[in-house]
Amino acid sequence: MPAEEQPGTAQRKPVTGRTRDVVIFVDKAIFKLAKHWLVLANLFWGLYVGLPFLAPVLMDAGLTVPAKAIYTIYRPACHQRPERSYFYGGPQAIYSIEELEAAGLDTNPFAREIGNEQLGWKVAFCERDVAIYGSIFLMGLAYAVLRKHFRGRRMRVRTFALFLVPMAIDGLLQLFGFYESNWLMRSLTGAIFGIGAVLFAYPYVDEGFADVRRTINSKLHLE
Repeated sequence: MPAEEQPGTAQRKPVTGRTRDVVIFVDKAIFKLAKHWLVLANLFWGLYVGLPFLAPVLMDAGLTVPAKAIYTIYRPACHQRPERSYFYGGPQAIYSIEELEAAGLDTNPFAREIGNEQLGWKVAFCERDVAIYGSIFLMGLAYAVLRKHFRGRRMRVRTFALFLVPMAIDGLLQLFGFYESNWLMRSLTGAIFGIGAVLFAYPYVDEGFADVRRTINSKLHLE
């Protein structure tokens, strides 16, 4: 009598035909993503931080519809307060609340003012967000050049928290009215956080995608 097959020991049927083609296609797509994830990440962050600067350029050129679309898209991501934002197309890049009010702008946080012909037009991101996402983009480019030096060097969460502390202190002190931060402090603390975010996250992501590449390559021999 042949021995009874134990539960869980039955061999899986090989994937064939159209299903196999789909599986191979998906594996190849994942492999390409794993191989080129850093290029895609840098393209994303470059676009993400670049579009807010396009908004005031479009406003200054009279192309108000696409400009306002950009302001609207970025509205959920940033408070967009004019006294904490850079301006384009006017006599100054930065204005105080008093200067904005003297030029007729409503500085109420809910007003969502974007500027006027006298002052110029604000960037769709505040100064701190420009520094955060700009530093993530620039640090991503640096990571691409120095990639080999970062492999195997994982930053601890406690170390990463140190990059967050300056921004948290600056933001909380400003929030509770202890002092009004300036563009330099907002930019410095935002950049410190952005640099730390890349140093913390990218080695983990790189290592994870390297494992994915090895797994798929062992099956399909793509490189």
